[in-house]
Amino acid sequence: MKTKLNKDSRNLLIALLLGDGTISSNNVFKLSHSETQKDYLEWKVKQLNNAGIRNNGIHEYTSTCGYNTGKKVLYTQLGVTTFIKLLRKIFYKPRKYLGNRRLLDRLDARGIAIWYMDDGCINYRVTNGKCHGFYIKISLCEDKETVQNVIDFFKEEWDISFYPISEGRGTYSLCCGTKEGVKFLEIVKPFVSEVPCMIHKVTYDLSQRSRSLYDKDSLGRALKPEMQNTTISSEDIV
Repeated sequence: MKTKLNKDSRNLLIALLLGDGTISSNNVFKLSHSETQKDYLEWKVKQLNNAGIRNNGIHEYTSTCGYNTGKKVLYTQLGVTTFIKLLRKIFYKPRKYLGNRRLLDRLDARGIAIWYMDDGCINYRVTNGKCHGFYIKISLCEDKETVQNVIDFFKEEWDISFYPISEGRGTYSLCCGTKEGVKFLEIVKPFVSEVPCMIHKVTYDLSQRSRSLYDKDSLGRALKPEMQNTTISSEDIV
């Protein structure tokens, strides 16, 4: 007997696909992570189980190609459903397309957290050993129109202002500075904090910042000692 997926379950699948999830040409939905992210894959499987989405548990294989050659890869595969077949038709044109606004609008806070854990990171802005903020990046590597669709989604639905950052060869990703980043992390933190290997993506310390978070001229010692050697671009958009 087939189980019909409810709205929450369908929204979860959309979120998983926006990030690292893939659907093969024969409609196999697969989630893969490195061994160091085992607890993240376990968390994903728990979300699937709670949503009543069939999967085959966690399995492993040794990669034979790419930069992961020789390394253990953990994965789970989902049972084929009518909705997964539909997602395959909508997302792949022929490669995975991330700019479908109707699908983006289905993302709740958990969905955004999944996308961020899959493809996002936090980096500190450091000049002369002093931190004057951080920026959030979500790697998309899409054309500018697609990225603008995602930017519009975050602004209109979540009141967070991202801007495009060039990745070269006509592709772009998302970035936002400290002020917007704090707002973004407040949304995703409740979910990211449940995954030990992802805690670093919502961990920041601006307690030693010399001026207000909203002062673009602010310079302060926001880094923890172990982060003092972090170096990034001098470009600063707070």
